[in-house]
Amino acid sequence: MRNDELDAFFAPLSAFAVLILAVSGGADSVAMMHLVRRWLRLRARPPMQVVVATVDHGLRAGSRAEAEWVIGQAQALGFDTALLAWSGDKPATGLQDAAREARYRLLAELAAGFRSHGMVGVVTAHTEDDQAETLLMRLARGSGLDGLAAMATSRPLGDDRQMKLLRPLLAVSGARLRATLRAANATWIEDPSNDAERFERVRLRKARALLAGLGLSNDKIALSARRLARVRAALEAALGDLQRKARLDLHGGAFASFDRAAWLAAPEELRLRLLARLIASYGGQSEPLRLAQLEALVERVAQAGFEGATLAGAIVMSHGDDIRVWREAGREALPTLTLPPGASGVWDRRFRVGAAPDSPGPIEVRALGAQAFARLRQDFDTLRDLPAGAAATLPAFWHQEELIVVPRLAGLPGAPADWEAQRRLYSAEFLG
Repeated sequence: MRNDELDAFFAPLSAFAVLILAVSGGADSVAMMHLVRRWLRLRARPPMQVVVATVDHGLRAGSRAEAEWVIGQAQALGFDTALLAWSGDKPATGLQDAAREARYRLLAELAAGFRSHGMVGVVTAHTEDDQAETLLMRLARGSGLDGLAAMATSRPLGDDRQMKLLRPLLAVSGARLRATLRAANATWIEDPSNDAERFERVRLRKARALLAGLGLSNDKIALSARRLARVRAALEAALGDLQRKARLDLHGGAFASFDRAAWLAAPEELRLRLLARLIASYGGQSEPLRLAQLEALVERVAQAGFEGATLAGAIVMSHGDDIRVWREAGREALPTLTLPPGASGVWDRRFRVGAAPDSPGPIEVRALGAQAFARLRQDFDTLRDLPAGAAATLPAFWHQEELIVVPRLAGLPGAPADWEAQRRLYSAEFLG
């Protein structure tokens, strides 16, 4: 790859204070490591700290030695390094999916340690080939547009807006990256699992020649994925228009409301997308929403006389001319999170909560609950319009059984007098 091309691929990385290069030892990721080093050398002032991270999944003999080889290669290139290990029992089925989840979890945990430095980017070496394989795998599952559209060059890593997953090489073929390594006389590791036909992705790779003979080459499939991504971007813009027309209000994370008539007047795809986004934001669930379930719910909500339904941890209710969405509390217990002074974390996948360094002692974050909200509402007139079911699921800060503050409610007229001061010490930011 020519030097004059590097900035086109890697310039977006300059926005980050810290980059973590995820390097497995395979050709694609080793090539990425070499190319990033060359790109940094071409810049007058490297703008960020760069760490090479590799994960020992512990799935076969020799995996530790391979991880240590990666560390040695990275250090020879002048990079800081981190060797991460996936410990504990491994599943008997779904091994590749579990390994991928463990890898991203470990990388996210490493990235979180650099959050105080600014924006952190975890960089992977996904290529045009990966793009094509992903589309074919999702097509086999009957995915909709979002599943078939191209992998994004950048997306949030977990629930933290300060951390991004970056894929700068999605327009580059694996063959070209291997050629780059050969030109540099660099070596890489061939993972034996790449020949194991029990894995779907491996079977697709082995069918590559047959698919190319039918006109389904990786570059053409990846081109289709990019064009689908363009359609998805247009739908996202249309969804923004619908949100404005329907007067969508997120109510600080307590619940969402939107105008039912404006929603019904929109095309079905936009109705699906709006409801899916709200259920994902308020439901607190880690599993993706199934499209068939969502389609059935949208059909129910559109019917005259609809009153309410639940899906994926969220309640969808009719309220006058509006539809409301909030967290379902009854099916499973909402979490409890203990925060020592200066700590922060994600509560129920909906709120980033934090305790100031000068806050007293450890404190618990748990749901406000129906009884505590009922007591508050007796003396707190501005709470009359807040749905009790939604309020009961808000994050509240407790010291044993004493309610310290509900940050979402602290700024409302009539809130307890000491809550404004407590809000300086304790925070809850809605992530939706």
